[in-house]
Formats: sequence, structure tokens, C-alpha cells
Amino acid sequence: MNSKKFFTQLPAVFILTLGSLILSPTIANSQPQETIDRWADNFFYSVNPQLSRRKLRADETEYIREWNAIQRVVPDILVYRNNGCTRGYSWLLVNYDDENRPEGRLLVSEDLDKVADAIFYSRNPQLGYRKIQPGETALANEWMRIRRAVSMLPPCFY
Repeated sequence: MNSKKFFTQLPAVFILTLGSLILSPTIANSQPQETIDRWADNFFYSVNPQLSRRKLRADETEYIREWNAIQRVVPDILVYRNNGCTRGYSWLLVNYDDENRPEGRLLVSEDLDKVADAIFYSRNPQLGYRKIQPGETALANEWMRIRRAVSMLPPCFY
């Protein structure tokens, strides 16, 4: 191989390799467990305010199942990025409508739909993740109450 050709190609290979390491979803989106747990706690207690943020007891299996369902979704909906809230980097929702929304207005985000689904289906395992059917107004209202509760968290929570 011509040494001149080898060295002209080397920087491109190095940059590509370095770039793939930096942009790797595993590295870029690997949240600390503490962050995942904190977001899971906040979503969980937003839909269960009657618990007053107390620790769950070992016999509260339905609550534990619900928290675990939220915790499984959280890593997929957070990204570490610069934000306008604290003027620094933090873990934020990947997608949301407006970080400057007026207080009390619901946050629009497909990511929060995933959180609501996780909570809803952990509360209704008999549905087996099937969609709510027309006419199932009680189930639809339950999902909407859950979705509204998780929507009240600000996108720049931390």
C-alpha cells in the first residue's frame, strides 16, 4: 500500500471511529440509575399523591409493579442535553412541546404517553396491552387521569 494514501485515509477512519463512540446511543443515553429512579419516583408520586411520597412497603405489590413499569420506560424518554431552564446540562424528556408553557397547562409529549401506558397497563394487566376500545369510557377516563397527572411535571424537572 502506498504510505501517502494510507496516511491520508487514517484521519478519516479515526474521526469516524471517535464519532461513532461519541454518538453511540448506549453511551449517550446511559443514564445513572439514580436519575432513572428519581424520574420514576416523580412520575409515580404524581399519579399517587395519596402516598405523600412515603416509601412503599414490601406488601404493596400493585404499587411496586406500577413503579417498576415506570422505571422500565424512563431510560427511553430521557436525554442528557443543554437546556434553557438551568443553563446547563441535565436529563430531560427527549420530546416535549414547550419548556416555557404556562403553569397548569398540560405537557404534550409522546414520551409521556409511554409513561401513562406503563402505569395504565400495570394497573390493568387483564387488558394485555390491547388498545382501549370505543365505548370503554371508564378505561379511557382512567388513562386520561393518569396522562394528566404525569403531564404536570415540568420538562426541565432537574
